[in-house]
Amino acid sequence: MGKILRSVLLLLPVTMGCYNPAKIIITNGLESKNIEYIYISSDSEDEWGINSLPEWEVLPPGESLKIAVLPDTYDLQAVDQDGHTYTIWNWEVKEDDLIWEVVPADID
Repeated sequence: MGKILRSVLLLLPVTMGCYNPAKIIITNGLESKNIEYIYISSDSEDEWGINSLPEWEVLPPGESLKIAVLPDTYDLQAVDQDGHTYTIWNWEVKEDDLIWEVVPADID
């Protein structure tokens, strides 16, 4: 069975044509654990934003989620089915797509 690539749009209202969104592609590389939550926030924020996974969905092992964002510096966090967190801090997103494969070695 092939990998499924899901897309989510995480753009705040902006004037049309001001920015070209980039994509963050998050792949679940946890082998046997679903990712239940994915949080993305600007590094200047003190709290995590909303869950970027569609409501009532999880990201099974081997599947990916594509999230469109504006160029900025972001913190990203994935939470697996057991509540373990995997976090990347201060990830600069420019106009190119970035890929994060969440793997067991990334656990907080």
